[in-house]
Amino acid sequence: MKLTAVSLALAHLLTHGVLWAQTPAGRPQPKAATASAAETKADAAEAAEGEVAPKVDDAVPAPGEAPAADATPPPDAALPPDTKAEAMHAYQKALEQKQLSASIPLSRARLQEELKAIEAKLVEGRHDEAIGDLVYVVESPRFGAFKESEEGKAARYLLGDSLGRMGATQLARGYLVPLLEGDPNGTWARRAARSLVDLGLNSDQPRVFVEDLAQVPASAPEELRGDIAYLTGRMHEREQKNDEALAQFAKVSERSRFWAQATYYSGLLEVERGNLKRGEQLFCKVADSKLTPRHAPLFGGGDFFRVRDLARLGLGRVAHEQYRFDDAQYYYYLVPRDSPHLPEALYETATTRYEAKDYEGAREYMDELKSLQVSHPYQDEAWLLDAYIDLATCHFPDADAKLAEFLKRYEPVRNAARRLVKDESAMKKLVEAVRVSSDPAVAGIGSSPGTARALGALLRVDARYNRATLRLARLDHQLRGLLMAMGDLDEAQRRLAKPDDIRPQAIGPLGQSDYDKVRRIEAQLSEVKRLLSDVKRAGGGAAELKELEKQAQALTLRVKAAKSSATARVEAEAKEGKDLAGLIAEDRARASRLYESSNELRAKVEAEQIALAKDALVRADRRLSRLVRRARLGRIETVLGKKRALEVEIEALSQGLLPQSVVDSLDAQRYIGDDEEYWPFEGEDWADEYVGGEGLRD
Repeated sequence: MKLTAVSLALAHLLTHGVLWAQTPAGRPQPKAATASAAETKADAAEAAEGEVAPKVDDAVPAPGEAPAADATPPPDAALPPDTKAEAMHAYQKALEQKQLSASIPLSRARLQEELKAIEAKLVEGRHDEAIGDLVYVVESPRFGAFKESEEGKAARYLLGDSLGRMGATQLARGYLVPLLEGDPNGTWARRAARSLVDLGLNSDQPRVFVEDLAQVPASAPEELRGDIAYLTGRMHEREQKNDEALAQFAKVSERSRFWAQATYYSGLLEVERGNLKRGEQLFCKVADSKLTPRHAPLFGGGDFFRVRDLARLGLGRVAHEQYRFDDAQYYYYLVPRDSPHLPEALYETATTRYEAKDYEGAREYMDELKSLQVSHPYQDEAWLLDAYIDLATCHFPDADAKLAEFLKRYEPVRNAARRLVKDESAMKKLVEAVRVSSDPAVAGIGSSPGTARALGALLRVDARYNRATLRLARLDHQLRGLLMAMGDLDEAQRRLAKPDDIRPQAIGPLGQSDYDKVRRIEAQLSEVKRLLSDVKRAGGGAAELKELEKQAQALTLRVKAAKSSATARVEAEAKEGKDLAGLIAEDRARASRLYESSNELRAKVEAEQIALAKDALVRADRRLSRLVRRARLGRIETVLGKKRALEVEIEALSQGLLPQSVVDSLDAQRYIGDDEEYWPFEGEDWADEYVGGEGLRD
């Protein structure tokens, strides 16, 4: 019966806890109207590095729209920590009354074996099963005697950490925060604090976790106090309290795993203030191995070296800002070949050499960037820079060809992005294609397959869009888990009523017949809405539009009525009382309500995702429009350059001078006069055959 009990434990978490996927509320607007290419690059860096790169904006609502105050429930992290253990204890008592509870005594050896099996499931990625097993163990009456043992603390920590990684932060805090009450130097207190710091860094409500960690005493290990100071600094930085953020970052010691991040963020804040010299000094602490504290790379792990690459890029940009082009080239040169930021460093080095009028050096770095043969967020701007280098070195045909190819490739992308923002159905197709990682060209988006794939790439490198996509993916995952939990509850009810019955196929949240009925009506409603949209787009008659709108309204009412009647029937089956069947029926009714409300939440999150996709394409339109204008101006410059080159050549010929490129070449034939002959060289060179070559041999 343990399998059923574990299934009930997982269903208990899903039905009594807050839905694990989180949505933001009351966060700042995206800068849709003023976003620049620099912001897009920062977003791309953030998407690649997560907590390592600076955040430009944590935006979610549609451009130009303020979020409603009560549009979404408060985030999970904003609620007080709670394990929802009372309901699970009720299950334990009900199972005991039915003589279905575990009868084998729990011992430390048995608990160790259970933890080994659970840890194996976590390693294999079977988090849901591991959480169910842990809840069954931790919330068992037999666990009380082992709660404060090493094995007991390990089980509580694993449960809290696993719940946090799955997004159930309220439940995770309910298990992790009590572990902080012990010795701050103890293993599980330190690990719980580290998990809370990680959850706070990934949360929209870091202040909640800072308050949880306030009980960690000053006698805690140095590295742990540094982690908490870093989280506090990030909280102040998000709240635009830069002085407080700098003060907290300064408390992060070299033994903290976030020393490099804290120093890097301090440099960013100083640069934003205009203190370029101080920012350069802070970047140097991370970038220069001679200035880096000895223990920092050891405690920072792999993230340290990613931050070091970012610090070197920061040094290059500070030097570039001060027109110290040679210093900037040196700093960019320090980015290693195996760094994911190498394309960025090569592009910015080429830009630096171009602005320093070292066109040959700029050409070398651009050729090296091309030799990498990798895609990067700077491809469009690097293409344009490549053409402008040719223009500066008077290679006008090459520059004109590159600019023409740039316009041929990117102008359709710009135009398609502009159209998609106004076409809701095409926008949904693109977002869906990117979400499921399919080829956007298959969905028929854009005028060509290359254009469609370029639009998909623009969305994939946008950090704001990626965060919304992650929320939607988490929500979909938890909705599937909720359906499975409801299937487990249905199976438990059947096994209690008829233990010998064979388990039928999984059914929907409202029962098979009700589920099918609702889905059939929803399919009809979707088809009517599609017809209504097509008729509006084609400019149909008023009578036809009115009839379709009446059908849509009628079907909407039918869907609501069907859901209400089905939910009422499920709730009517929930018995009063605390026996096992009654508890399962109550949870089944609660799960149905949660599923319906979660579907409404999913619609909001999906609308948010589409709004952010539109915002990304609006910013891409602005950036590509700027680049297209530069490309057109560049083509004008190539024509003027060719004209000037011909003028110089004619002027030289009029003075009897031949261009150096013509000497000893076949092109010289068009420069000789009627009384002259051109004899191309067809033999070998002998020094003594030249007039005036006497005495060249010893």
